[in-house]
Amino acid sequence: MLNSPRRQQSWFSGLRLQWSALTPAEHLVSACIVLTPLWWLWGWSYLQLALVVGIFGYEFYRTGQLRLSRPSPLVITMTAFSFYGMCTSYFYHQWNGLPLGPRELLGEIDAWWAPASMVWFIQSKEIRVRLKVVAWAFSILVAFMFLLWLGIHVVGQQGNYSPPRSLFGFLTGKSATFVEGAGNSNYLMPYRPDDSSIFGFARYSSFFHGPESFALVTVFISLLALDLKHKLWSLSLLGSAIALLVLSGTRSAWLAFAAIFCLRYLVQIGKSGQLAGVCTVLAVGCFAIFCIPPVTDMVFDSVSTTANTTAELRADSTDTRGEIYRRTIEDIQTSSHGEFLFGHVVSGETVLPGYAPAQVGTHSFYLGSLLYRQGVIGTGLFAVVWGAWLQWLYATREERPTVVFWIMLTFNLTFCVMAFESTVMPILLISATLRQSALQKIATIRSPVL
Repeated sequence: MLNSPRRQQSWFSGLRLQWSALTPAEHLVSACIVLTPLWWLWGWSYLQLALVVGIFGYEFYRTGQLRLSRPSPLVITMTAFSFYGMCTSYFYHQWNGLPLGPRELLGEIDAWWAPASMVWFIQSKEIRVRLKVVAWAFSILVAFMFLLWLGIHVVGQQGNYSPPRSLFGFLTGKSATFVEGAGNSNYLMPYRPDDSSIFGFARYSSFFHGPESFALVTVFISLLALDLKHKLWSLSLLGSAIALLVLSGTRSAWLAFAAIFCLRYLVQIGKSGQLAGVCTVLAVGCFAIFCIPPVTDMVFDSVSTTANTTAELRADSTDTRGEIYRRTIEDIQTSSHGEFLFGHVVSGETVLPGYAPAQVGTHSFYLGSLLYRQGVIGTGLFAVVWGAWLQWLYATREERPTVVFWIMLTFNLTFCVMAFESTVMPILLISATLRQSALQKIATIRSPVL
């Protein structure tokens, strides 16, 4: 059984996890996390589809049947959303006389049908992965990411380089010379030397498709660290993840994490009965800020300076985003009835000549990926999917760590100014498996490290 618990035993031998103490499901999840550098070398292409085929194939080979339960509303709505995306893509290509290649359909299957199948399997088998197992796997990955950063920053001096092809890019015959907009899955770009961040650092992507994808992973690791009971491990992992988050140079992720961190703190002190004292301090602070002129001037000057500094950190990016959003809204307002209902399907023209990624209908999941490209019907379908996912997590909330809910709120915030990045679905699937194990219900497992 993928989810059968092991006998109670020590989890760690020094810093090494005892592999025999884990369930088969925990073997798979931890291995997938630790082997992230290999997925990056491959190009991250169709891994979710390969994973679901492998899981279903292994289960059928082992038992001779899949024995899946009745699909839940979440599985049904995810499958419907995937089918809608394939249909709109097919009719768009037919209407415009364009050839429909297998990559368009396979991309949609990999993005939504494969995850829907995995959720179906997780729910049918009641897969449970313990928090500490996932935290250990991400701790190893954090070490790998720091080693990569040290190699780039210390040895390579963050110099210019020509991105080499990924294995997928090589096998599909992509050009050996990188061209902006040719697809992140085809080339290996651990950092962008021409895209600066704070403290003179370049923007890093590490083992992921882009700085935004990298930033979301580091936010998830940070929130995961806050749920660990072992203080040294928690603080070490949290500090490392925040450092990597800074290296991503993704301002929206910085702000989202800061907001979630503060909100999480308020919830925690509210549970401990200290909320009244905090509210008193906030009331006194608000009175001082808004009623004492010298304090008011100082605070507003500080806020204005911080806002201007953040906007000027990458001013060209801020201006370009503003133009993308303005043009996207204009196109939605002037779209035909069919485009308004079913979407434009593909992104529009670039607002920055010579730079393909700056297209109309990008850089915002809500505004671009949904309203512009999927239309009102697609937006409504996604709202149902998201609602079904939240309902499932809420129904099983007693067995789940808080990171599962905080990362969902983080996504809700970042979707305003970020796309549905390539790391969002893997994080959602890992969160779906994070539940209290059967062993944890029987006894508390202790070890020399934990």
